[in-house]
Amino acid sequence: MSQGVIQGSMREAPLPDIIQLVSQGGKSGCFHVQQEASKARIYLKDGRIIHAVTHAGEGFEALMEVALWLEGSYRFEEVVPDVPATITKPNASILMELGRRMDEWRVISQKVPSVDLYPASTLLPGETPQGVNPREIKLLALATGYYTVSELAEVMQKPVLTVAKDLYGLVMAGHVVMKGIRSGKPAKIDAPAAEPAKEKELVPVSTLLGSSSGPVMPESTAEETAIVRLQAPRPLPRMQGFPENEEPLPETVGGGVVGGEPPVSAPKPAPMDDPQRMVKLMNFTQRIAQAAKMVLPEAQHEMVNRLQARATQQIISGDGPEAVKGLALAISRGAVDAGCDADMVRTLNTHLKALFSTK
Repeated sequence: MSQGVIQGSMREAPLPDIIQLVSQGGKSGCFHVQQEASKARIYLKDGRIIHAVTHAGEGFEALMEVALWLEGSYRFEEVVPDVPATITKPNASILMELGRRMDEWRVISQKVPSVDLYPASTLLPGETPQGVNPREIKLLALATGYYTVSELAEVMQKPVLTVAKDLYGLVMAGHVVMKGIRSGKPAKIDAPAAEPAKEKELVPVSTLLGSSSGPVMPESTAEETAIVRLQAPRPLPRMQGFPENEEPLPETVGGGVVGGEPPVSAPKPAPMDDPQRMVKLMNFTQRIAQAAKMVLPEAQHEMVNRLQARATQQIISGDGPEAVKGLALAISRGAVDAGCDADMVRTLNTHLKALFSTK
C-alpha cells in the first residue's frame, strides 16, 4: 500500500478487510468512517487496533457500531495516534466479530432496513402467536409503532442487533410491519427482571474474515430466530483474472470422496502488490464461507471459520486465486470428514460451484 491516505467505499471493499490489510503492514494512523450523518474514528498503533470513537461512545462497542454501516466510506491517514488504548483484544477476534455483525446486519436489513424505522405489531388484542420465544413476546408488546428499533433496544436493554434480529423473524412471520412514521402510543414498560446469566452473543450468519476462535453460540438455540436457513447465497460474477480451470469439488459415494487425493501444489507465486485485488479475493472467501454455512449444520461452522482464516493468510502471503479455490475444496472435504451425509455434501458442492460460475 502507498504511504499517506487510503480511501474507498465499504460497498466495494468491506471495512474489516481494509483494516486487516493496513494492520498487516504494521501501520499507525486513523480510519475516518462515515455513513450519512454517522461518523466514527478507528485508531491503529503499529498495526494493532487500540481505540474507536463514535457519537455514542468509545472503545470496543463504539467500533461495533460500525457493523450497521454497510454503505459508508472510509479514509485512512497515517498519523501517530495520541489516544488512550481502550481496546485490548487481538485484531483477529475484533475483525472477526465486526465482520460477523456486518454479515448479520446485511441479512437483517433486507426486512429491517434501518434502526430508525418504527416496528408495529399486526396482532389483534389478546392474540398470542405460535412459535415465538419470551423475548419476542415482550418485543411484540412494545412494538406499537411508537418506538424506533434503536429505542426498543434501549427500552429492552438489549443490543440493537439482537432486537433487529428478533424483528427480522417477526417480520418474516407476518407479526410485525416496519413503518417510516411514528404512530401509536408507548406501551407500558415493566421494570426489567434480573437475569440469571448474561445473554450470549448472536448466532453468526457468516464470517467476513474468519478466525480460529470460532463463533459464539447462544445458550439456547430455541431462544433465537434462525436467519441462516432463510437465505440463499448470491452467486458472484467471475472475477477478472480468476482461474478458468477450477478443480472440481469432490463427489460423495457412500460418505466417502471420489478422487479425493490432494492436488499437487504449484510453485508459490510472489506476493501481490495490488491491495484492491487482495480485497476482492478476501471477499470471495467470505462468499464461499457464507454459502457453506447456509448448508452445513452449526457444528461445522467453526471448521469453515478456521479454513477461511487460513485462506485469508494465504492470500496475504501471495497465494491469490489458488487460496480461494483451495478454500472451497477444503470445506467440501472437511464436510465429508465430519460425517455429513452424501446429500448434504452434494448440496454444498452445488452451492460452492455456483459461486465460480458466470451468471
